[in-house]
Amino acid sequence: MTDKLSDKLEKKITQETYGLFPTGVTRYQLDNSEELKKKVLLWMKDQEIVDDHGRRMLCHNITQVGEKNKILDDIPELEQALMKAVGFHNQNTFNYSCNLAINEAYVELATEGALYAPHEHSNCLYSLTYFINYNHENHGFLKFRRNVLSSMYPVMQVNSNQLTPYNMPEATFTMREGDVVIYPSNVTHGYDSNQTDERITLTANIIPVE
Repeated sequence: MTDKLSDKLEKKITQETYGLFPTGVTRYQLDNSEELKKKVLLWMKDQEIVDDHGRRMLCHNITQVGEKNKILDDIPELEQALMKAVGFHNQNTFNYSCNLAINEAYVELATEGALYAPHEHSNCLYSLTYFINYNHENHGFLKFRRNVLSSMYPVMQVNSNQLTPYNMPEATFTMREGDVVIYPSNVTHGYDSNQTDERITLTANIIPVE
């Protein structure tokens, strides 16, 4: 038997604001991050510096270590761990029905004063950043920016009384060593204020496969 709903509510909900089309960004802590870090650092010692990596216009004081995708060939358990994180992200966001795979991956070493200009990735569904060697107090953290490239946005712009989820131009959250941060590839992102050396990350792009 169902109880009759109370008719004594003092107020009815007659006005609501909805946040439509939220952007899903996942922070995923790898279970074996310490073990993988040791393997990656050992791998880096035998790799050459890649000067012509095609991203010089976007970054400063950042070096690519090793050729693209070589680290996944040499440390297959790393690719397995990253794809497990991607699967979690996909299940909780777009939930694409296709199979997913890493299209390209590269390791970057950032020194003091490093920055990455705001940018996006093309021809892929998701992108990720794996924080291999990272001090969240001194190393630059990823920032995500609202896409304002449309010729119709904003129609008008004036000062706001306070920041809200609807008007803030950029957003971030606490990231720690061992985290994999996964986001839609067309979301603008970058970082600055890298205060010390030895910020080591891996970036990968994810594509659909048959």
